[in-house]
Amino acid sequence: MRSRKALWVLLVAVPVLRIVSTYRVFSQTNDEPFHVAAGYQWLTTPGYDLDPEHPPLARLFLAVDAVASGATPSGAGALSIGNSILERNSSYRRNLFGARLGNLPFFLLSLLIVGLWTKRLFGNTAAIVAVAFFGALPPILGHAALATTDMAAAATSVTALYLFDRWLEEPGWSRAIVVAIAIGAGLLAKFSFLIFFPCGALVLILARRRFRVAHAALMMLIASAIVWAGCKFSVGSLNDARLKAFIPGLPPHTAAEYATMPGYEWVRLDLVERYYSYSEDSLKRAGHGVDFVDWAKAAGYPSPQAGRHGNTLAGSPPLPVPTISEQLLEPLRAAWQHIAIHDRIPAPEFFAGLEMVEHHSSAGNAGFLLGEFRDHGWWYYFPVVLFFKTPLAFTALALGGIVLLIRTRDPAAIGVALAPVAMLLPALTTGINIGVRHVLPLYPLLTIAAAFAVVTLWERWRVAIILLLSWFLIATTLAHPDYVSYFNEAAGSHPERIAVDSNLDWGQDLLRLADVARREHIDHLYLSYFGSANWRALVPVAEELPQFTHVHGWVAISENQMVFGWPSNRRDAYAWLRTYEPVKRVGKSIRLYRIP
Repeated sequence: MRSRKALWVLLVAVPVLRIVSTYRVFSQTNDEPFHVAAGYQWLTTPGYDLDPEHPPLARLFLAVDAVASGATPSGAGALSIGNSILERNSSYRRNLFGARLGNLPFFLLSLLIVGLWTKRLFGNTAAIVAVAFFGALPPILGHAALATTDMAAAATSVTALYLFDRWLEEPGWSRAIVVAIAIGAGLLAKFSFLIFFPCGALVLILARRRFRVAHAALMMLIASAIVWAGCKFSVGSLNDARLKAFIPGLPPHTAAEYATMPGYEWVRLDLVERYYSYSEDSLKRAGHGVDFVDWAKAAGYPSPQAGRHGNTLAGSPPLPVPTISEQLLEPLRAAWQHIAIHDRIPAPEFFAGLEMVEHHSSAGNAGFLLGEFRDHGWWYYFPVVLFFKTPLAFTALALGGIVLLIRTRDPAAIGVALAPVAMLLPALTTGINIGVRHVLPLYPLLTIAAAFAVVTLWERWRVAIILLLSWFLIATTLAHPDYVSYFNEAAGSHPERIAVDSNLDWGQDLLRLADVARREHIDHLYLSYFGSANWRALVPVAEELPQFTHVHGWVAISENQMVFGWPSNRRDAYAWLRTYEPVKRVGKSIRLYRIP
């Protein structure tokens, strides 16, 4: 008994130590100051409009240290406020430590649920294996060690699914209430919960073939109340929330502005985007654009200002007929817009944040995969990055475990096997292809499947299982401390040819660069850095590397900058550097050259 307790303590303590040991190694990743600033705002002010693309729950934990230590940040936007929090009192590493520590409870919650769910289904030995697996997975350790929201998404998703499965097994009002609380927490952790949880829950329902509508209605009611509480019981106009949330000059803000004009309350983002598409086509084909108010009238919408600049439609091509999906969705979109303009609703900023995420997904994001660039992503992006970012031994065991779970014909096991598959499917449609972190909620369930494979195949295939476990142990141990940038052996020595973004370079190695500069006695350095950190303060010997300019001396460049060439977004901005070999890799994400 004592030895078993000691083993459980070890299974928790080792990954916690691995996580905590990275806090002071890495500089802030790109998103961390935004999350810390938003959490600080929620804890210290009545509002919550700094970067509302994420709900507040995880961010509150990340900002607790700043509030408890009496931080008084300055700045106008989320980035400047967040950086001032992290840089306060000239204690950058200590402040990063405090912010990142706020993410640890979500890792521990995930670890607990993985253990409980596995033990309930397959026994204590399988639970030990599952916890050991989960506590060593590089994508989990990497994102559990940052002041970001992805670990919270994984934790709340698996917790809600586990409790939901328990409720399906033994329905009851008290269990329904517990599930509702978990759902509410998930909704306040990350908006992707709205995708992952329903997909996983649907599989569990179909596997067990039972569902109580009255209980589900109570769950929805309680979860909604929790979300409203997380938004501080705010009530207001959704369009006003849009005006605060969206960046001026971009289509979502333009649509919200138009909707404040008399006679144009019907204006929505999808209509503005349809107009932009038509106007650009008119410019190409007819040599001139079209005024929005004229397009609106021609499209069948009321437009009292039509003709204010004459008939700008003259000579333009015919308006395209709306697609079938646009026609089917029109009544729903129109009704939602009416509510957005004329009604005061609970938690308007929550819905504005949802709209921001939906727009981001449909608009896409600059992406890179296997040497190819796209702005709207690839349907196969997440299967590819899951393959390369996950230890190969684990992948083999997880896939084998899914097959074995299905073959048991046990409803509970089949639900666990197919839930991650269902959760992955909607991710194939998103235009946001910037990192495996966005599908982190799949890993807890895959871990259960892998553990089941180990205990099931142990007697017949013991040697193979020992080899796979040894491979997993060696690979994950060697990954320390670079869990965020981990790629498996299939990626070879140049993972930047497969994927970059937060898979490889999230701005995390700036402190390491500063250490290298001091150690090598570098007194001047050209730097092109990707990230949100104040590189001039952290690397005072650095000067910005100009684009399209051949320089001499020490040069450091982030992998993302090498690939994308920001801010110009010219992929050849640093092409001249490709003719040289770096003298050193700083961490996994920065190349260091010495140009003669």
